[in-house]
Amino acid sequence: MASDDPAPRPLHRGDAAALIGIAAVLEGHLLSGELDPLLAAALVRHLHEAGLVEGDAGPADLRLALANLNQRIRYANGELEGPPAPDTGEADQYFGFPDRTAAEAFAESAAAREEDAAAPVAVDGRAYDGDVGWQVAVRTTEFPYSTMSMSIVRGPFGTIRRRPVSISIFCMRCSS
Repeated sequence: MASDDPAPRPLHRGDAAALIGIAAVLEGHLLSGELDPLLAAALVRHLHEAGLVEGDAGPADLRLALANLNQRIRYANGELEGPPAPDTGEADQYFGFPDRTAAEAFAESAAAREEDAAAPVAVDGRAYDGDVGWQVAVRTTEFPYSTMSMSIVRGPFGTIRRRPVSISIFCMRCSS
């Protein structure tokens, strides 16, 4: 198990910046489903040896470990004022609907399943492909669909358009 004590020697700012970028790229590839399984297993092994994940960590645990590692490096590099709170793994995913009725039905169904869904809000739809006028945000720990997967889901609430996911999802993470 790794110690929480500071390292005995400082890390150069350029090295810290490079490590921040590397951790972010790895997390992005993991989120998009593009991280090679052998690489993921090697990362889990190294993070486990450092005491940062359990030996049987899955993709969600690996993503959290990379995100938390990235934030600790940012703190060490002076980018954050105080030690960062651990990432909870929760993120807001946004679902688009052509009309208010479908959005309300989806939000009510999510609430009945004890999911954390916000009330529908009117949107201009520019962030979606297709006819979207209403959006529902759902707080979840599930991985978002990648930009390579279909953004259209057909279900009991009609056609749902899921906003394409990009690296900007990092800005939507919750810290508590």
